[in-house]
Amino acid sequence: MDTQVTPIAENQVQLEVEVPQDEVDRRFDQTLTRVAREASLPGFRKGRVPKQMILSRFGEDYVLSETLQDALPDWYEDALLGSEVEAVSTPELDMGRLERGASFTFKATVQVRPTPGLGQYKGIDVPRRAVEVTDEQVQAQLAMMQERFATLAPVEDRAVREGDFVTIDFAGSTADGPLEGAAGSDYSLQVGSGRLVPGFEEALAGMAIGDDKRFEVTFPDDYPEESLQGAPVTFTVTVKEIKEKVVPDLGDDFARDVSELDTLDELTADVRSRIEKMQAEAVEREFRGAVIEAVTAAATLNVPEAMVEREAHGLYHELEQAVGEQNMTMETYLAAVEKTPEQVEEDLKPRAEANVRRRLVLEAVAEAEGLEVTDDEVRQRIKADAEIIGRDGDQLVIDVYASGRQEAIRDELLITKTVEMLVEAAVATEMAEAPTSADENLAAASAADAEPQDAPTDAVVAAAGDEPVADIVAGKGDAEEEAD
Repeated sequence: MDTQVTPIAENQVQLEVEVPQDEVDRRFDQTLTRVAREASLPGFRKGRVPKQMILSRFGEDYVLSETLQDALPDWYEDALLGSEVEAVSTPELDMGRLERGASFTFKATVQVRPTPGLGQYKGIDVPRRAVEVTDEQVQAQLAMMQERFATLAPVEDRAVREGDFVTIDFAGSTADGPLEGAAGSDYSLQVGSGRLVPGFEEALAGMAIGDDKRFEVTFPDDYPEESLQGAPVTFTVTVKEIKEKVVPDLGDDFARDVSELDTLDELTADVRSRIEKMQAEAVEREFRGAVIEAVTAAATLNVPEAMVEREAHGLYHELEQAVGEQNMTMETYLAAVEKTPEQVEEDLKPRAEANVRRRLVLEAVAEAEGLEVTDDEVRQRIKADAEIIGRDGDQLVIDVYASGRQEAIRDELLITKTVEMLVEAAVATEMAEAPTSADENLAAASAADAEPQDAPTDAVVAAAGDEPVADIVAGKGDAEEEAD
């Protein structure tokens, strides 16, 4: 086949392909044989219909149409391979007429994989945040540990005050009668948590066990249920139980209770060490990400739309999986964010473009540096994964290679090797800005042994909702009830 490649726009080419006459005739005869084998005609056994009878009964144009359907994908792939064009989109085809005894010409317009123009990528200056654990972070973590080991003690000799945990029965009504969704029995609540409609929790202060109280609450003007916006609702409440939170004192006894250490000083030092380790890991992740972003920013590259769309589609499926792991359906998620699947994919496009851009730049760096991943490295990675999932390493290697997945593993390892090379070559500079409060909170968030886990998206958390108890009092409308 003769293939001419003509650039027609950035990251877009047109292939003009001429298929020789002998190839056209060969594929025509091949298709005619298939049709004859599959055809069922009266008077002939299946698979025994003469080819001339097929041409007479179905017509040459039908066989030519079938030939084109069978052969065109192969001719297109051969043209890509022969011209070393790496297409990233479905081709737009412009075809001539296919005829026996003549060559066949078609044109294919496709978006192609771009080649980034690399800027400086070795020895670049990248700010790196210093690891610095403050006394405030340590004390905040110790306070969290106190809260974690706090207990609830019954209160008999005083009235309700802010911070208490109470158990109540309540019912709400309007001038029209009882309000649906505004009643609860043995309902547990921490006073002052802000969980219920404004004014409700404040009215509980001063009540004792066994007290009944009747009070009116005016619902907010922006309340989700329009019929209750600004409406007065009368509640009747009975306090059944009051408990207060008892936080253990910081001391050597506390250290022994919550750890295997003997003194508060030892516990404090251990907490500081754990926070420092977490900060160091977070700083390393930040630095690696900053190096990648700096290298990517230094490159010149326009990402084809087809690659962005494909990546966004993949991100959408990852979102589906994450939503499922939260025990939700995608329908519930979409209702919560009030978007269609198409709108969500559109929102994912900026992230998708950034992902593709980084990957293309890293692959270009790997090629420029001559980095490679050996078969032995691939096999070692597979065996390491096998140990994690409890599989026989040698058998998993066989299974992976049989399925052809080893190349995906090779690509992943190549990206990892490239990033390690870039990070090693980067020059860490002092970060001008102090850590943000979010950074500090992340570092001090936990001194437990567990590794930090990826959090679900805010939308998933919002859609999960609270317990569906007394939805009206908890400030939920119909839309939020659907999200639950």
